[in-house]
Amino acid sequence: MTFISTPNFRSFVGFDSLFDELEKVSNFKENSYPAYNIEKTGDLSYEITIALAGFKESQLSIEVEQSVLTISTVNEESLENRNYLHKGIATRAFTKQFRLAENVEVDNASFENGLLIVKLHKNIPEADLPRKIEINAKPKKIATRAA
Repeated sequence: MTFISTPNFRSFVGFDSLFDELEKVSNFKENSYPAYNIEKTGDLSYEITIALAGFKESQLSIEVEQSVLTISTVNEESLENRNYLHKGIATRAFTKQFRLAENVEVDNASFENGLLIVKLHKNIPEADLPRKIEINAKPKKIATRAA
């Protein structure tokens, strides 16, 4: 358990998992392999593009579990014995994780020309959508009846 000495944080009760998550993020050092972009393509849509030169579609795995998008690969070693003079294209196995915000879902994924593109969409529940409140011009009078 983490002891919180800051007076502002003491008033937050039941947010232990939030503080644990913040502690994990502060200690996290991200691996830069493979290179990727995250792009906002619309008001409620996003796209993650990952450069995966040297991989085949059959080597890729994409999963979503508990709002975490996990993209991983396996490296199938070639049966051929190659003699590289220079090997600059990395094809080592990796796992890349992205924490998705609430109501963000994966629409689809495509793999073409060495780029994996994962399209995401944020679904806003109807209860959270803005709604228009009409203003009555005249207040209604309540009729009172004598008993």
